[in-house]
Amino acid sequence: MFARGSGYQIWKNLHFEENGLMDQAAPRVVVVGAGVIGASVAWHLARKGARVTVLEKGSSPAGGVTRWSYGWVGTSSSLPSDDPANFASKVQAAVEFKRLERELGSLPITARGSLVWLGSDEETVALIAEQKASGVRMETLSRADLASMEPRLATLPALAAWAPDDFAIEPRDLTHQLLDAASEAGSEIVCGTSVDGVETRGGRVAGVRTTKGVVAADFVVLANASAAVFLAAPFGIALPLREEPAVLMRFAGGAGVLRHLVYGEGVELRSGLADELVSAEDYPDDGQAGLAALADRTATTIARMFALSARPTLLSVNAAYRPMTDDGAPVRRFLPNVEGLYAIVAHPGVILAPQLGRLAADEVLGTEHAR
Repeated sequence: MFARGSGYQIWKNLHFEENGLMDQAAPRVVVVGAGVIGASVAWHLARKGARVTVLEKGSSPAGGVTRWSYGWVGTSSSLPSDDPANFASKVQAAVEFKRLERELGSLPITARGSLVWLGSDEETVALIAEQKASGVRMETLSRADLASMEPRLATLPALAAWAPDDFAIEPRDLTHQLLDAASEAGSEIVCGTSVDGVETRGGRVAGVRTTKGVVAADFVVLANASAAVFLAAPFGIALPLREEPAVLMRFAGGAGVLRHLVYGEGVELRSGLADELVSAEDYPDDGQAGLAALADRTATTIARMFALSARPTLLSVNAAYRPMTDDGAPVRRFLPNVEGLYAIVAHPGVILAPQLGRLAADEVLGTEHAR
């Protein structure tokens, strides 16, 4: 297995070709983007026998949106009635992690179970009722129950929701785990390589143009978030994507503070794999200039919630620009106007990655019209 952060620099074995597709049985698939979705697609393709090359413009995998994703797998922080279709898709997708763990082994999970309380007890009760009506396992906890489950909490609501099936996962580590498995199945992972365009011949995919030459392919999968828009545009394809920012913060001093995922007092909080606390927030109204103040307020809230003797020390604060669609549904399909060109872009990428990677691999390798 590759050493994380240092092993994904493979180029010498790639197939460069200017004339025609090579006549070999196993299809060659180039996956553009080594985030969590691209990694999932690559692994699912490779284990089905495809010859896969993953191309990533960054110096290492998971350096874009995935790096700054929170990693909450579950639904307990949202109301099903706000977007029933999107809620149902997340519930279905989360189940696939059980399959992933059977096939890959232990996953980089940092916490199991989530505790949620909203602005009022009435809102929390309504959340629990809606979740249970949608088939989600969720229970009501008293103040005493909550204190037992999170003994460091100093500010306790009268009641909270407990979702035992939710969990937190480190998105970067999951991405590396998927790519390690894809590599063991024969995939080539190439970082530091930008894809400038898709090569076609006779109306179908022939490969991709990169900063290091042309890589031949029978299929090209665009899994590079919003950047997929620019690779699809030359073919008259307008992908329905826009970007929305969200903030991820990491704080030192998390050892022993937190046992579960917590969403309370307007703060989403979990432990990291190291002794750190991880928090997600909405992007501030004043943009990048407001990140420092947001981190300062969050540190103050955390210190108050857990009666810490000092505010946790900020390690990092960054905004990720998440690819969003107008209807909330993932882009996952072959694109028109050029055969063999496929796009897969979705939010929330971490929750949906195992399921979408499996479905995309099935479509790319099994759909009749794709050949």
